[in-house]
Amino acid sequence: MEDLVMAALAGDKAAVERLLKAGADVNHADANGWTALMGAAGRDQLDLVDRLLTAGADVNRVDAKGMTALMRAAEGGHLAVADRLLMARASVDHADGKGKTALMRAAESRREDMVDHLLKAGANVNHADRRGKTALMRAALGGDGAMVERLLKAKPDVNRADGNGWTVLICAAAGDVALIDRLIAAGAEVDRTTKDGLTAVKRASASGHRAAVERLEAAQGGKRV
Repeated sequence: MEDLVMAALAGDKAAVERLLKAGADVNHADANGWTALMGAAGRDQLDLVDRLLTAGADVNRVDAKGMTALMRAAEGGHLAVADRLLMARASVDHADGKGKTALMRAAESRREDMVDHLLKAGANVNHADRRGKTALMRAALGGDGAMVERLLKAKPDVNRADGNGWTVLICAAAGDVALIDRLIAAGAEVDRTTKDGLTAVKRASASGHRAAVERLEAAQGGKRV
């Protein structure tokens, strides 16, 4: 027996059309909570996404992980699909079971153009996941300078701290000096301290990153760890 979700995942337009005409439930979900719309969005099937939405697919339906079709498209960097979903009033700031939004998923997948798209659509750059980290913090932890630059254009709070007191500069302190410079230029405070007493300078020092230590100490007026 044909299944609408599987047909959408396979990009089988003829099967999807046949099943819809036969009265298939457009919002039927498989064991993982995936609907046909999620499958089509994740596979960059714009025509199928449009057809399913026209047939009444719930654009904000979530799977077992709390993810929506927009989040699947964001992870894959599927711009046209994301635009179509947003036109259908997809929630740009919906958070999944880990507290992550489409913007955060796109940033983690290094989909720079998608990040720009979602920010233009009104995505909240300061949204924090369940660990209290924003997309900017995650990008800094990963040493992704290009993504940090994209996110900084949205003017995020560069001194926001997670539940343990980590800021984006502390996240970046063990990495690239150019990234540290960029964050300081954006207003990141060098003297911020975590709940267990860690500072950006101390993290850089513990990582053996002498160049970063020197740059951070210079930014705080030459004070040493």
